[in-house]
Amino acid sequence: MRYFLLLLPLLLFEGDAGLFEYRTKNFTVYCRDATLAVQVGEAAEHYRDRHAREWLGHPIPNWYAPCPIRVNAGDYAGGGATTFSFDQGQVFGWDMQVQGTSQSLLESVIPHEVLHTVFASHFRRPLPRWADEGAATYEEAEAEKRPIRELAREVVGTERQIPIRRLLVMQNYPDNLGGIAVLYAQGFYLAEFLIDREGKQEFVRFLDTAYQTNWDTAFHTHYGFQNQETAYTAAWQKHNKIDQQIASRYEVKMFTGADCRQCEEDRRTILPQLRARGLVVKVLDYDRNLEQARQENVIGLPTYIIYENGKRIAKLRESRALSSLLQRRH
Repeated sequence: MRYFLLLLPLLLFEGDAGLFEYRTKNFTVYCRDATLAVQVGEAAEHYRDRHAREWLGHPIPNWYAPCPIRVNAGDYAGGGATTFSFDQGQVFGWDMQVQGTSQSLLESVIPHEVLHTVFASHFRRPLPRWADEGAATYEEAEAEKRPIRELAREVVGTERQIPIRRLLVMQNYPDNLGGIAVLYAQGFYLAEFLIDREGKQEFVRFLDTAYQTNWDTAFHTHYGFQNQETAYTAAWQKHNKIDQQIASRYEVKMFTGADCRQCEEDRRTILPQLRARGLVVKVLDYDRNLEQARQENVIGLPTYIIYENGKRIAKLRESRALSSLLQRRH
């Protein structure tokens, strides 16, 4: 709040009488909430400097013109879009549009979108979408990254998976939302593995090597993999091992009955997914395990009892709630 009081004189009305403008050295924020305008502007400057130091190893000069940030704050899913143009090694035409709750904006959306601008300032050319989005997603809050990892695991080995040699060279987004989501997921899956392995600056050097030579050479030079397929397989194996270690902490007891249609549906769709993630799942017929059901206070079917390291942590009736609980605790 102290910063808001100090910087309030810099907030100007422009066009829409309810729209605030807040200017920093490298950003101009437009927002209907004056306090949030300041917070977004200061966060953008903070992450611009932090990203440059962590990913490039040094700060970057101020831009000749500020990047506008147009904020649509509210109870929306967090998201953003940043555009700019390249011409003869120069970057111009900055524009950033973001939306979401104030928390998602400050913790995930702004860090994500600002990294795009830092990469543009450094590389001064378009990056393959997987690398640009994968690295930017790496900067988001953990809660935002979990469902993206989950999607990446779901598409492995299916027709939805983008073949690695096509993924790595894609300069444009797929023409449908499902395809875009898969690109984000696979890109983050691979980028997170590489960044955790050797760090952010090595990832930047890896992208430079790939541009100057080819992907197989870059993977071998910077990470020791024979080719890109080997690297992606290693990423999947590491993520899968971590998933199995986490999942092994949990046991799920499902109480079911012969005349329960939802029970049959869950057994067909939900239980295979839980077991594939390494969870211990036991299916108990209510009538045949009446005493145990009474001890667990089972009053409807299906009912899920969840244990973590042998300790009961939840009793749930809906499989959706079960999936949500496990994602949060992971």
